[in-house]
Amino acid sequence: MRDYLKIHSGLGNGLLPEELDLLDALVRRAVSELRITDLGDRNEVAARILSLYAIGGRSPDEILEITIRMQRQGVTPGGRRSECPPPKRAPAAMRARR
Repeated sequence: MRDYLKIHSGLGNGLLPEELDLLDALVRRAVSELRITDLGDRNEVAARILSLYAIGGRSPDEILEITIRMQRQGVTPGGRRSECPPPKRAPAAMRARR
């Protein structure tokens, strides 16, 4: 998690060292369970774990279970399946007119 937060500065602001230790452990467990070797996949797992943790209301074991299940199903942290193209959005100028 700490490596992910170094790349995405500002996301982990306000996390206590104990929380970072917990999140680091969750990332390591997920990466081990999923046998991930690719840095991009590792960052995807870290993003998902951080998102689920930030929402709150889940135990670390639930966060791990959900992360592993979603990773295996190919769902990106944004909620769409990896093999699907991203949703199309209107250009910013058109969105501003609405």
